[in-house]
Amino acid sequence: MDKRIEVLERFIFDKMSETKLPSLSIAIVKRGKVIYSRAFGYADIESKKPADEETLYGIGSVSKSFTCLSIMKLQELGKLSVDDPVSKYLPIDLEVTISQLMSHSSGIPGLGYAEALIREQISPAKFWLPIAEKEDLLIFMKDVKDWHLFESGKRWFYLNEGYELLEMVVEKVSGVDFKTFIREVIFEPLDLKCSFLEDQNERLASPYYPSEGIIKKSSLPGGPMNGAGGIACSAKDLSLYGYMYASKNERVVSKKSLMEMEKARVRIPHEIPYGDHYYGYGLMTISDFFGKKLVEHGGSVLVYTAEMLYSTEDDVSIAVLANSSGYSMKNIALYALATLVDIDLEELPFVKRDKIYSKFEGEYKTYKSTIKAKVSRQGDFLKIIMFEDLEPYEVILVPEKLEENSSVFYTLTSDSKLPVYFETHNGKTIMIYERYVFEKS
Repeated sequence: MDKRIEVLERFIFDKMSETKLPSLSIAIVKRGKVIYSRAFGYADIESKKPADEETLYGIGSVSKSFTCLSIMKLQELGKLSVDDPVSKYLPIDLEVTISQLMSHSSGIPGLGYAEALIREQISPAKFWLPIAEKEDLLIFMKDVKDWHLFESGKRWFYLNEGYELLEMVVEKVSGVDFKTFIREVIFEPLDLKCSFLEDQNERLASPYYPSEGIIKKSSLPGGPMNGAGGIACSAKDLSLYGYMYASKNERVVSKKSLMEMEKARVRIPHEIPYGDHYYGYGLMTISDFFGKKLVEHGGSVLVYTAEMLYSTEDDVSIAVLANSSGYSMKNIALYALATLVDIDLEELPFVKRDKIYSKFEGEYKTYKSTIKAKVSRQGDFLKIIMFEDLEPYEVILVPEKLEENSSVFYTLTSDSKLPVYFETHNGKTIMIYERYVFEKS
């Protein structure tokens, strides 16, 4: 076995173990061929059914690129223009264009309908939305003009609802059901055996949700969400779909339309350690991953997580899918790419962060153990549980400067920003918090 694959599989296995992912599938396409495809874990824990290369997973918001590809196809057929106002096709009082919905630049902030629908399926929801059909979403959005607070085309707001409007536009213009259009125009020409969550395909991995350290079986997300996040694929098929973009294959639309989809249109305000981050049409661009431009999109419906990533420069496409929430699928895809193109894995920002966090986790005590504390990881942060008082209390630490032997975090007190230091002294790890120096046991 290639040494690089051994390293990748060990990384995947470790992260699945740490975050209790039931199953994960990954596939890599290079120069048009699947050079690696592997499934780990169980597609269904209860029946002990292992995942395999044909297992389907919900791809969440990676579905958005399929929706945009459909719009581009209709534009090439002369059925619409991305510069058309949405109100030309739908009974909705909004001054936004199809293009602005595709790039999340409508000026309308997220309305939370998809989040509410997903939560309703996982556990008893405190807030109920009776949205079962697409027409119900139009009722939900009846007053959205009052929430249109920002000028269209200027600011990025991730808007799932906008993609459901795009789904309705596709149906209105094409004259056929959205799922039928996607199957005939995208799945079939690319020979993809993808499906939709609502079809409950027998190859679909069972959905699970992590709750208080326990993996619980869940039901499938319901409601109208095909345009925003309702497609299901195997990792192999999703990587082949991603390679269509990487190679600019014209089996669905022209190279010009594919280029338009990945064109940077609006800056995403999230700061990342890989240069600038922009949104196109259902695709995101990363400007500087160790000197490389990458295009990607992630997806999550909580019980399924996904990442599709490609590099035209390296002629490679990668897809990573899982049937629960846990470790970042994007990080695994980046790790896989790094192994392929010989980037030093220890220089990957998330690898460095994981290593540093692991070093700082543990039990701490002050002079003669007068005060004890426990440091543990909580997502992208560290958490201190202090045992100074009669009742323990928690302190969340936000990373500010991460270095292996001297890192700085901060927390907020009632009137100040308080730095918390982790340093190595004489081979021992210490934490400086307020007036105290804690030594790791």
